[in-house]
Amino acid sequence: MTPHPDIPVIDFSDFTNRSSLIANQVLEACTRIGFFYIKNHQIPKDMIQNAFSLSKRFFDLPLKTKQTTPIQYNRGYIGLFVQRGFNIGPIIHGEYNHPLPKVFDESKDQMEDFFRACHATIVQVLEAFAIALEIPEEEGGREWFSKCHNYEDVTSGETIRYMKYPRGGESTYKEPVRAGAHSDFGTVTLLFQKDISGLEIQANRTEWISAPIIEDAILVNVGDLLQQWSNGLLLSTKHRVVFKPEHEDNDRYSIACFAQPKRSTPLNPIPSHLVPKKLPVLPKELPDHLREKVITAGDYLQFCLDTAYAQSKKLQETTE
Repeated sequence: MTPHPDIPVIDFSDFTNRSSLIANQVLEACTRIGFFYIKNHQIPKDMIQNAFSLSKRFFDLPLKTKQTTPIQYNRGYIGLFVQRGFNIGPIIHGEYNHPLPKVFDESKDQMEDFFRACHATIVQVLEAFAIALEIPEEEGGREWFSKCHNYEDVTSGETIRYMKYPRGGESTYKEPVRAGAHSDFGTVTLLFQKDISGLEIQANRTEWISAPIIEDAILVNVGDLLQQWSNGLLLSTKHRVVFKPEHEDNDRYSIACFAQPKRSTPLNPIPSHLVPKKLPVLPKELPDHLREKVITAGDYLQFCLDTAYAQSKKLQETTE
């Protein structure tokens, strides 16, 4: 399917020799709309298909089995309204420090390979940002972002979320929006969609446009942390999942990989002459003790998670 013309498709083939061209295309997309597709990436097709198969095996389990690993510290199972999800952090050399259901525990090698492949793609995207922003070599150059996005750092907040939207029509769920408008918390997100579309993004902050499935392409978007880090240069755009007729009889699956720097990373403005010098506009809900210091990536993520889960709990209580 052809994407909306506002969402560019960027060819990442031969990244080493084409990095400047790719970087400029990425920067243009993310200062204008905050989303783009990657084609000719380095994640094997069968690896993505296997990740979706594993996701389906998990979601096919009885509810009581899935609920044995409830969400804690942004890891585990969450079932809220019409979205089901399981969050998992980096598996490092076969080791994982949170409980896993048996179907995932038996597949840790497969999951680690997929997660590492996603991380390698994230590193390429972050290098593209660093190149386009012309970060000086003495500040870290093209590795400025990737140095603080270390897969094997145990403080990393990087997360893969397996998602399922169960089949059912508009009448079943009362309204056409199946996942409300939101932006992501981290630096960038990789999104893999399968079979059924439904994602929309808020172009120009007002108009909702479709972000359809493009075969063998990954959809990438900027998160709130990167918008904050760049003093608003790079745009974190709201998106949502809406009802499609195909949802009546078919489940919708997707997989997202949310990039996060290591928790101790200070969110000083990116050292680039292209980044506005104004201080970042901190969320009005941010506690005073976080306004009185240079906020870290860990501070920011925890604030976002606490706020999101509190809002979800309140919303759930009011609708029960």
